Amino acid sequence: MKATAIVTGATGGIGKAIVDRLAQTGFSVLALGTKPQQLSVLEETGCRTLALDIGDAGATQAALAGIEADVLVHAAGVLGPQLPLYETPDELAARLVSVNILGTVNVLREVVPSMRRRDRGTIVLLGSICGTAPGTGPALYSATKAALHSMAANLRYDLRGSGLRVCEILLGRVRTGIHEQLASGEDLYDGYECLLPENVADTVLHAVTSPPSVDLSTIEMMPTRQTVGGSHFSRQ
Repeated sequence: MKATAIVTGATGGIGKAIVDRLAQTGFSVLALGTKPQQLSVLEETGCRTLALDIGDAGATQAALAGIEADVLVHAAGVLGPQLPLYETPDELAARLVSVNILGTVNVLREVVPSMRRRDRGTIVLLGSICGTAPGTGPALYSATKAALHSMAANLRYDLRGSGLRVCEILLGRVRTGIHEQLASGEDLYDGYECLLPENVADTVLHAVTSPPSVDLSTIEMMPTRQTVGGSHFSRQ
């Protein structure tokens, strides 16, 4: 029987690449996202798709009820414009918290218990260097990624003594187009050798296919020319 993988944020650049890589490797993939048109394109990989806003706890519970996943790759997230914390509008603040923090809790609440009952499973949370290095992203977005960093560490502790694995991948700049949300007017790709979504997908695959006794708990994945912490990125 094929192992089952759930991928959130599947309509984003990184999520798409992860769905494709896992499907190619033989996983039965359930791809979750908020863009039905893009989800339908993903079905060409052989995956199942479901339109879902993970910020909606009730919808997430209904969508994932009865699904026993072997792997969860949580790639969903909202970036938003480059704004100081004190200038972040209410609506944007609510959306960032709803998806990036509460959405994570909603998905984990539905997926982890069945893994715990079976005493096996791998959870991969895609984080960001923005969560650990001030000044590398919008303030509230960075705060949500700091929360994810803390959740990953505490989830690993909560699951101590079990066969479940938790891996957080702290990403540097990935060429996905998401940075257009920053609306900064700066070209963050031209001249920069960024990570590619396929690079991230390869790393996720390595994490989930490593021997069960190996947990790659925290990975900081950076472009070679982007310094540790992400504060400086030199052009080629």
